[in-house]
Amino acid sequence: MSMGGLILIHLLLTGGFFILDARTHGRIQAFADAWIVFFLPGFGLAILLLFRFFCWILRLKKGNAPEFSSPCEPLFRGTEFGKEIIPLNDAFLVEDRRQRQRFFTEAIKQSVVENQNILQMAMHDRDREIAYYAVSMLTTRMEKLETKLFQKESEIDADSSQNRDGLEEYASLLREYLAQKPFVDPVTWGKKQGDYIDLLNRLIQLEPDRMEYYEEEIRQLLDIRNFRAAGQLCGAMMERFPDREESFLMAIELCQVERDPEKLQQQIRALKASPIHLSKRALDVLRFWDEGARSNE
Repeated sequence: MSMGGLILIHLLLTGGFFILDARTHGRIQAFADAWIVFFLPGFGLAILLLFRFFCWILRLKKGNAPEFSSPCEPLFRGTEFGKEIIPLNDAFLVEDRRQRQRFFTEAIKQSVVENQNILQMAMHDRDREIAYYAVSMLTTRMEKLETKLFQKESEIDADSSQNRDGLEEYASLLREYLAQKPFVDPVTWGKKQGDYIDLLNRLIQLEPDRMEYYEEEIRQLLDIRNFRAAGQLCGAMMERFPDREESFLMAIELCQVERDPEKLQQQIRALKASPIHLSKRALDVLRFWDEGARSNE
């Protein structure tokens, strides 16, 4: 066979290999492989065919195909999230001023900022516009909460009956308001705390078996350092719930705040001697004070 015929056969083999390879591996890889076949007549084609054969036998390319992003079903249904969501506390790390402003503006519009620490950071941010957004959001929230409180107070004053649901809703609003302590002036906050304590008293009278009311009022009394009233309520709680560890734990908390080590050890011994099956919380309290007592010896 003449040289021209061999060249024609080589070109046909190279072209046929390129067409078949492009269908399975893409045009770019097929073009690169075709150059090997072209510049190594005979040997290039044999090398590539043997390489593909061993790859197929040993499954060397299994799972190595490039991954393409495709739409898939969300893991959590029922809630739609934006494409550019980042934690707001990380937004302070964004150097672009406009980007940071956009993050906080959108958050304020959607009322998604609930963390008080984030609000405090935003209020003291060096960017005045971000600080303004945070203050305006907080002001709006407090105005809504104060409006709800005023409406609920009016309803309770007008209702002569002891509406438990209304009182509990009012207590929930007061609890939410008191949680905004850093943003409320001390005089107003103290008045609302007094209203909350009085309301808890009424709820205890209406539902004396609701232990959480006792605990909440004792903590509020300890916060204003009214140890006498807190001690009386601890005694009432112990009489009402003598077989509950919470009664002992609140008495221990009272002794701790009063800094009365003798009464504290008495309450700890009483809790140990009680037949109550203690929870992990109570065991942690006993372990803590036992270690403290040993360290002071």
